[in-house]
Amino acid sequence: MEGNARKVYEASLQNDKELTYEKFKEAMTSHFKETPPFATEFAKFSSAVQFEFENVKDFSIRVQGLSQKCLESDSENEKVSESFKEKLLLSKFISGLKAHIRAQVLIADPSSFAEAVDFALRVERSFEVASPNVNVISQNDSNAVEGVKEGFTKTLDLVLKQLEHLNTRIDELDQHKDRPENSYTNQPLSQRRDRKPLKCFYCGRLGHIASECQRKKERLSAGWSAK
Repeated sequence: MEGNARKVYEASLQNDKELTYEKFKEAMTSHFKETPPFATEFAKFSSAVQFEFENVKDFSIRVQGLSQKCLESDSENEKVSESFKEKLLLSKFISGLKAHIRAQVLIADPSSFAEAVDFALRVERSFEVASPNVNVISQNDSNAVEGVKEGFTKTLDLVLKQLEHLNTRIDELDQHKDRPENSYTNQPLSQRRDRKPLKCFYCGRLGHIASECQRKKERLSAGWSAK
């Protein structure tokens, strides 16, 4: 054993003549443990602010923990006075609060960290009572929008179906209008069955009338020729 380890061992023997392994292990661990630089810990403490969704209680616990890490020291020469730590913690807590809470706490001018936390909690609760939960309002608005959207969709579907039916009727009427009204073939089958076929009274054949009879025309032509 040599170097700093030997120095720790010898110092431990001087302080405790009945040094055990467990005591020596604890002394070595305490001496050689890695501690973050003061500047790093103090930077975390001094830059701490209340997060958007962090309540006052959680922020007070967090900022107090950061202050203990950077302001507590095992060395007698480096120990910070309790009054100074209290003032520094109070100042940092108030400055890190959300703006609307910080303004009220500054007006109250609390004299201690505990008093500042208590007042900030009351301010926070008063704002919560005055302002309904944003998430609940957003959910209600969302439900209302969904209801309107669903109703609009159903109405639109109904209108489209009615338009489709109307277009179909218009097409049917246009097709019916284009048919010859006196055409025998375009009449319904039931009407065509009830109607008697044309019969020529001159030749007795079906399908034409006497004025259109070809045989009559031929005989008349022959008669005129004989004269």
